Amino acid sequence: MNIAHLSTQTAYYGGEVYLVSLAAGMHARGHQVSCCVRPDSELAARLAALKIPTQVLPLVDWFDPQSVIRLRRWLRRNDVQILHSHSPRDYYLAAMASGRTRVVNVGTRHHLHPLRHRYLKRPFLKRFATMIAVSHAVARSLHTSGVIDPDRIVTIHNGVDVLRDLPRRDGLRRQIDLDDATPVIGYVGQLCPDKGVETLLHAVRLLLDAGGDGLHVFVVGEDQCRGRYRHKLERLTHDLDLARSVHFFGYVDDAARAAADFDVQVVCSRAEPFGLVTLEAMAHRHPVVATAAGGSLEIVRDGIDGFLVPAGDAPLLADRLQRLLANPELRRRQGARGRARVVAQFSLARMLDRTESVYRIALESVAMRAMS
Repeated sequence: MNIAHLSTQTAYYGGEVYLVSLAAGMHARGHQVSCCVRPDSELAARLAALKIPTQVLPLVDWFDPQSVIRLRRWLRRNDVQILHSHSPRDYYLAAMASGRTRVVNVGTRHHLHPLRHRYLKRPFLKRFATMIAVSHAVARSLHTSGVIDPDRIVTIHNGVDVLRDLPRRDGLRRQIDLDDATPVIGYVGQLCPDKGVETLLHAVRLLLDAGGDGLHVFVVGEDQCRGRYRHKLERLTHDLDLARSVHFFGYVDDAARAAADFDVQVVCSRAEPFGLVTLEAMAHRHPVVATAAGGSLEIVRDGIDGFLVPAGDAPLLADRLQRLLANPELRRRQGARGRARVVAQFSLARMLDRTESVYRIALESVAMRAMS
C-alpha cells in the first residue's frame, strides 16, 4: 500500500510518537510510506532520520487555498492510496485536498473532548472511510459528537515496542547525583492544568510530612505557554517547601528512556485519552498510579499492575504512592504484571496489525462502492 501521513502539529508528544511509530512500522513491513508536515515541525527531522520521505508544506488551515492545492498535487504526484491524518485541522485539510482524487481518508482521534460544531464538521468527515479512536473512551466521545457515522469508528489501542531493550538507570539520576537506591516518583507529559501536576505536588507534601524522607520527584515535560505554567508549578513547589525533592527536567528527547530512572510513575491527568506514557512505564516494569478516568481505565488494573485514584485526590494518591514506595516486593510484582499485560495487549506489533487491516478494509470498501 502507498500510505501518507498528514500532521500540522509542531511539538512532539504522544500523538506524534504514535505517528512516527506507525510510519516506521508500516515502512518496515514493506509499504510505501511518506509524510506531509509543517516546516517548523519536530516530525520532519525524526522522520528523515528514519529515511521516510517527508514533504514540507505551510498547512495553514483547510481554508488556505494554497495549502490545499499544494497538498492535492503532492497526493496525486505520489499516487497516495491512504491519507492518514491525526488532528482536527488535519482532517479538514485532508478532506479538502483529497477531493476529486482516489485517495482514501483514515483519521486517528487522540483526544477525549467531543468534536464540536457537528453540522459544520460532518460534511468533512463524510469523506473519511474510518476514524480510529485510541481508546474506547475516545470512541464514546466520537459517538457523542455525532460528527461521523458510528460504523466508521474503530478502536485501536496505542502500542509500544516491547522488543526494545530496556535502558539502564544512567540518565536523569546522574544529572543530579542521585544513586540508584533513592526512591523516585516520575511524571512524563505536557505541563498544563489538565495534567494534574498540582495534585502530585500536594501528594508529595503529604508523603514527606508522613516521614517519606529521601523521596525525589522527576517532572519530565514542558508547557507550550512560553514557560508560564511551568513557572506556576515551580512557585507551588517553593510554597510547599519541595524544592529539594522535586526536579523539573523540561523536555527530554527520549522520555521512554528517561523513565528508566523511576520507581513509580504517576499519570495524574483529569482524564487521559489513552496514555502512551502509561504503557511505556509498564513496559519498563514500573507500577503506575493513574487517574481512574478515560483511557487509563482500559490499561491499569487497580491493585494488580498499579493503582487507580480519583482525579484531584491528593491524600489517596499519597496513600497509594506510600504503599508502593514502602514495599519493593509489591513494586516488583505489579511491575512484572504490567509488563506482561503490555506484551499481551498493547504491543506495537498488535497496533500495526490492526491498523494495516483497517487500511485494507477501507481500500476494499471504497473500491466496492465505486463499482456499484
